[in-house]
Amino acid sequence: MKLVQFEPLFIRSFSTSVWPFPLHNHNHYELMFVAGGSGTHELNKISTDYSGETVFFLAPEDNHDFNIAEECQFSVIKFLPSVLKAGINSSTTDYWDNLLTSLSRKWNLSADEINNDAPFLKKVSSIMEVMIAEWQENNQQVTEIHTNLLRSLLLLIDSSTKNVNDTTAQYGVTQIERLQNYIHSHIHFPEKLSVKNLSVTFGLSESGLRSVFRKGMEMSLGIYISSLRIEMIKNRIRNSESSLSEIALEFGFTDPSHFNKFFQKHTAVNPLRYRKDNKTKNEV
Repeated sequence: MKLVQFEPLFIRSFSTSVWPFPLHNHNHYELMFVAGGSGTHELNKISTDYSGETVFFLAPEDNHDFNIAEECQFSVIKFLPSVLKAGINSSTTDYWDNLLTSLSRKWNLSADEINNDAPFLKKVSSIMEVMIAEWQENNQQVTEIHTNLLRSLLLLIDSSTKNVNDTTAQYGVTQIERLQNYIHSHIHFPEKLSVKNLSVTFGLSESGLRSVFRKGMEMSLGIYISSLRIEMIKNRIRNSESSLSEIALEFGFTDPSHFNKFFQKHTAVNPLRYRKDNKTKNEV
């Protein structure tokens, strides 16, 4: 089962004695902090016991499940790489994409050591508490505080794995991961996400590309790109002072009418009404 998220960031905090999800992977990264309790975590068919405070870092294609023995408090940050760039394509793209790829490989080799590092766990817990509070106080909307604190968490993990050799080349990156990363990095450039361009970039026929994507993501390529694009546009409208014309250009719309039609098709409201409605909600 694949869980697909199009929001740049989503935070969940809950306590449970029964894990509510089946074995699954996803299209996003997850940073999980478990406080108290115990159980078994199955990651890519390998089961590991955990107890007390524990951190899990999951890459998009990681399959995982929990078998909870004692009730646990879960704090979960689910995010797409785009949130690290504040929704704007920039020269920092490669840095964060490369860091995420590196971390997801190094983590599997160093998780046990890191989860025995009490100062590290204390820092992670403190940062996540602030992120959860900010999330709740802002009606589950992403703020600059979330972006900067998430960056801090990733840099903290990277610092804690400095002594682990980066094995990215050894493990490789799956084809669907490369496709996802490319789409996330070029979501502002529609011409680069055409089936024709993607098929050439990844050395596949157009029908082969569609087939690979549908099999890996359990949805069509077109629906995935449109859904990701509209969620990122909505996020920019809600959380930036940029004009609608500026946001339209940022996402490759040179015609305001085309931008309005695209937005209304996917949200049933026009961009101006969406901004007014969400500004009112945020002020309540």
